Amino acid sequence: MAAILSKKYGIPAFSMADLLKQEMGSHRRDIISKSTAAAVASGEMLPDEAAANLIKVRIFSNDVQKGFVLDGFPATAGQAKALDQMFQENQMPKAVVVVLDAPNDVIRKRMLARKRVDDKPENIDRRIREFRVESAMLAGWAGKTRVVRVDATRTPAEISAVILAGLEEAWQPEKFQERPKN
Repeated sequence: MAAILSKKYGIPAFSMADLLKQEMGSHRRDIISKSTAAAVASGEMLPDEAAANLIKVRIFSNDVQKGFVLDGFPATAGQAKALDQMFQENQMPKAVVVVLDAPNDVIRKRMLARKRVDDKPENIDRRIREFRVESAMLAGWAGKTRVVRVDATRTPAEISAVILAGLEEAWQPEKFQERPKN
């Protein structure tokens, strides 16, 4: 879905996994420490500070002037707080969060189909539990008008149509209501 949004709006999309791969493969290792690399190799979540630093470097790149799509970030309350601070300090608008809802068995099946080395049953179950906590936190962080919830068991075309409609609605200027007369 991130790639669809990127193409539709002509803005870059990037995930924490993409940024980590780039950083791990680069000659620069100033952001990724050995302990962070070990956490990534074991399938653990990246510590908040390291994740925020990776995102900060990326969202202040020249190609994000018109906007960007973050895939999988923020994933914790600490990351959400760091992102809010980045946005506020740079007069950027508040984020719109897209939550893709699916039952655990569907998520598990999709993760196993990826055939990633770290997609072991215990990691998958832990990630599903974390996802449930994270999606609730993100919905609360973004507020009612800044969240687009989508049934992710639908077809990709249906999912993208719902996301696009939800984003367009979230981006509408606030409508002012006339005050009731006393």
